[in-house]
This record gives sequence, structure tokens and C-alpha cells, in this order.
Amino acid sequence: MSSQATSAEQVQSDRPQLRIQSARELFGALEASDGTTRLAALQGVQKAPATALSFGLHARRDVIDVLISQAEHFRGEWEWFHWIGALAGFRDPRVVRLFTFLITTESHAELLFALANYLRAEPLERIRPQLGTALMQNECVARARAVAPILAASPSLSVAEPLRIGLLQRSENHPLPMFSAAVNEWLSELAGPFQSEARMELQRQGASSLTALIGYWDGFSDSTKRWLLEWAANIDAGLVLNPIREVLTTRPDGLILTALEAAASLEDLPDDLAVLIAALVHDKDELVRRAAIMLCRSVLDWRQLFANEQSVLVRQACIARMIDQEGQRAVPFALQQLISSDWRIRAAAAEGLFSIGESAIRAAFTLLPEAGEPVRASIARMVIQSADESLLEEFLQYCSQAQCDD
Repeated sequence: MSSQATSAEQVQSDRPQLRIQSARELFGALEASDGTTRLAALQGVQKAPATALSFGLHARRDVIDVLISQAEHFRGEWEWFHWIGALAGFRDPRVVRLFTFLITTESHAELLFALANYLRAEPLERIRPQLGTALMQNECVARARAVAPILAASPSLSVAEPLRIGLLQRSENHPLPMFSAAVNEWLSELAGPFQSEARMELQRQGASSLTALIGYWDGFSDSTKRWLLEWAANIDAGLVLNPIREVLTTRPDGLILTALEAAASLEDLPDDLAVLIAALVHDKDELVRRAAIMLCRSVLDWRQLFANEQSVLVRQACIARMIDQEGQRAVPFALQQLISSDWRIRAAAAEGLFSIGESAIRAAFTLLPEAGEPVRASIARMVIQSADESLLEEFLQYCSQAQCDD
């Protein structure tokens, strides 16, 4: 590429063999209509950027001008990344301006991290505004993640910037503020692309932040409301008593089941909630019906509900509630379900009988003479679970008698 033979060898590509000895020849190869020639010249520039730059000017342009022009021409095409890669070999204000612009506009993850790696070596104050924009935008997750490590070193950050940086990379230099100390910023993150990280960090802050968050309930999405209900159910469901009441009253799709699960964690169920829950035993969603039935404290005709119900899950819940409500009087009904052809119904009946106690288990022995193998297995599990030797002996006697009768 120059009068020196070694310089020409440094920049030329293996395919095709280019003998470049001037800026004019280099630029002609880089702007050739033939893609193979362009890429061969570009490969040479990537191998020896200093040598390519040493050719100087032609038509008032140097190699960086040509690379930038070609990068713009091929932007969006597969070849474009080769031009960007070649430009990364030059530490020049023109390249810095281009890369700073691209990091705020492009969305390709690998490219963004490559651009950030290049810009990391630049004085931060020169590119601070553009990187701040890239960090705080919500359209491209990779863009924010790419620039966060660079901005972490900045001594002058807004309230929102260290919060986002802290969500993306935990650092002792940027401890996350409590929710109450940066309410608007936390609310923005809960509505943005890093809401999972924000939720995790807020949960670490404990009940005080949960209590403060509940005050903004009306402005949250259903997804965030669901998260708050689940969080409260795990630590103190009483904190979301009013939201539970609102959900069970208005019945928004997607929140009712979570509200019922949170209500199940309450130490004491208020009377007005009990009324709202009882009304949900007829809900269109089988999971909601099941949860409402399991939580219901009202005296209802569970036998009738069982008879009219198509969902096995809900029928199981009806069996459990009937036994809770009737106790020993429910044994004959439970025995009828113990011989069901559906193993799920048998399991619910067996669990209910076991909860009543020894007398209910012994009552199931009357089924053994005519019982099939699945029913005998259900009864055997109750006996084993009871760990009562007298029940075991009686069970074995019934089984022996049944075999003799056969």
C-alpha cells in the first residue's frame, strides 16, 4: 500500500491478491462494485489499520472517511458489520461520534456490546448525554445493559440512573434506594422492561416497601397487582386486605384466583370477604370455583354442588368441604365416592375419610368383600397412613375373608 514492500503486505488480503500502493488504489478497492474485492481490501484494513491510515488523503478523504461512508451505504445489510468492525480499529473522533450515535439507535445485542466496549476507553464527559439516553430508554433491553457498566463510573448521575444501573448490575458504589426515597423512579421501573429485577429488589426491602407500594395500587397493571398479592400472601396477607376486597368485588379476569390465594393466608377472614367468596363458588372458572369452595366458610349444600359439577377438581373440593362441614355424617357419601372409577375422586374421598379418623377408616372395610384392586389400594393407604396396628390387623382379616369368598 506504500513505497515500502512490508506495508503493502500488511494490508493486502489473501483473496484476491491486492497490490495496493496508494490511497487512491485502497479507496478504489474499498468502494469496488465487486463484493469480494471490497471485503478483501476491508480485511487488509482490519489487519493493519495504522498502515491504511498512513496512506493519507485522496480527494480530501482518508481511509476513515471512506469506511464511514461505506458503513452508511451498507447499513442494515450483512456486510455492514464488517465495516463497523474495521472502524473499531481506529481511535478517532469521527468513529466515536458514529459509534455514540449507533449505540442510541441500533438494537442488535452483539453490536451494542461491541460499541460499548469501544466507547469504554473514551472520556466519559464527552459521551455522557448519549449514554444516559441509551441507559434510560425502554425500547431495547440490550442497549441499556451495554451502557450501564460505562455509566457506573460517572460521578454525576440523576436519581433514576443509579437505580437502573443498580438493577442491571448490583454494585456497592450504587446502593439501591428504598422505595420511599425514590417513589417515581421505582414506579417507572415497575412499568418498564426491568420490572422483574425491580420486583426482586423491592421484595428484599421487606414489608415497609410493600405497604408503601399498596398505596399506588390503582395505577398498577394487573401483572404488578398479581405480584403484590403473591408477595403479601407470603409475608402478611393483611397488608393487602383492601386490594383483596376490591378484586373479589370487581372480579377482574386474571386476579381473582390470586386474590383468593392471598385471602387463604389471612389469619382471620372478615365477614364481608366470606360473603364475596361464597358468591364465587359458581364462578365460570373451575380453578376459581375450587379455590372459593376450599376457602368458603358459609354453610352450603355441598352434595348438590357436587352433583351439578362437571369439573373433577371442583368435585374434589366439594368432597373436602362436605366432610369439613358434616364430619361423621358425611361418611356414607364418602364411601360412595371411594368406589368411583376416577382415581382423583377416590383420592379425595380417602383423604376425607382419613381426616375423620379411625371410625371412618373402619367403615371403609365394609367395601372390601366386593372391592376391586384400586379401592383396596386406597383403603390400604389409609390404614398404613394411620399407623394403627389394630386397624392393620382388621384390614388383613377382611382381605383374607374376601379372598376365601372368591
